[in-house]
Amino acid sequence: MAVDADQISATPVGASTEHDPSTMRGAVDIFFADLRLAPRSKLTYRHGVDKFLRHIADHEGIDPDVAPVTAITSEHVTSFASLLVPPDVRTPEEVSRMRTAQNNLSAVLKFCSYLAAYDLHPSIATDKIRVRISAMMPRFTPPPPDVKLTDLERIVAFVRAPQPAENEVKALRAAKVRAMILFMFRTGVRVSELCALRKRDVDLTHGTAHVYRAKGGKSRTVHFDVETAQALTAYWRMRGDAVRGAGAFPAFSGRDKVGEPGNHISPRTVEHVVAELCTVIGIESEVTPHSFRHGLATELVRRRVRESTVQTILGHASPQTTRIYVHQAAVEVAEEYQDAFGQYTPPPST
Repeated sequence: MAVDADQISATPVGASTEHDPSTMRGAVDIFFADLRLAPRSKLTYRHGVDKFLRHIADHEGIDPDVAPVTAITSEHVTSFASLLVPPDVRTPEEVSRMRTAQNNLSAVLKFCSYLAAYDLHPSIATDKIRVRISAMMPRFTPPPPDVKLTDLERIVAFVRAPQPAENEVKALRAAKVRAMILFMFRTGVRVSELCALRKRDVDLTHGTAHVYRAKGGKSRTVHFDVETAQALTAYWRMRGDAVRGAGAFPAFSGRDKVGEPGNHISPRTVEHVVAELCTVIGIESEVTPHSFRHGLATELVRRRVRESTVQTILGHASPQTTRIYVHQAAVEVAEEYQDAFGQYTPPPST
C-alpha cells in the first residue's frame, strides 16, 4: 500500500525505554546512547530513524519492539528512500523535501553502519545500500542561504542604540542581548556553541574565544572585534561578576540577576530573543541565530577573505561545505556582473 512521506509518523514506535539489545528498538537505543552529536543533531537523527522504523512497521507489518534487528534488509532502506526522495528538485517545496530526505537517510545509513561495525547485524550490506540510494538521488545542489545582511545590520544597529530600562534587571538583560547579538554577528558561532561558552573560554586580551567540542567533536578558535569585547565587558560588569574566580561562569546567562550569573542560556531562549527583536524592529524575513553565521560568512567573502580562512573560522571539515555555505559564486558573480553593466538599484515604488 502506497503512503505519502508525510504520513510516516516521526514519533517513536515503542514507548518503553528499556529494550532487548537484539531487537530493532533496542539496537536503536544502543546506537543513540553511543552517538556523539550535538543535542539538536541527535534529535534530527532520532527523527529520521524513528520514521524508518515506522515505515517498516506500516509496510512490512514488523513490530520494531520485538522483531530482531537482523530482520532489517537493504530493501527496507531503499523502499524508505524511494518514498522520501522527490523525482526531481525544481520547486522550493521539492528542495525542502529533498533536504528532509537527505537528513533522514543520513541518519538511517549511519545507524546501519553502526549495526555492521558492532556486529549487531553483520550481514547488512551497507555499501550496497549507499550505492542504491546514490543512484536514486536526483542531481541537487543546495540553493544559497537566503540571508539579508541589511536585516542583520538593522538588528545590530538596534541593540547598539541605548535602550531605556525601567530597572537594573531590564538594563542587565539589554546588556546581555547587545553582547550576544554582537558576538554572533562577529564570530559566526552556532547557537549551541554560544550557549556552552564559559567566561574562561573568552580571551579579551586577544579578541578570541575557544569553542570546545563543536560539531563533529572539533574545537576551534573564533575571533571578535573591539566593540564586541566592550559589550561583553559591560555585560559581565553589570552582572556583578567577581574579578577573580568567575571563569566557570556562563558567558551568557539564561536568567539575568545582578550578582548571580545563573545557568547557561538555552538555544531556545536565544531563538526567542532574536525573534523578539525582529518583531520589535519590524523585520519580516525569517531571521534566526544561525542567520548571523551565514551573515558573517557572506561578509567575509565580500571582503575577499580566502576560502580556506572562512572554512577555518566556520569550523567546516570540507571546503565544499564552506563553498555552499557562503555562496561565494553567487556573491562574486553578482558583483562582477554589476561591474560590467553598472550598479543595480531597485526601481522606485509606485
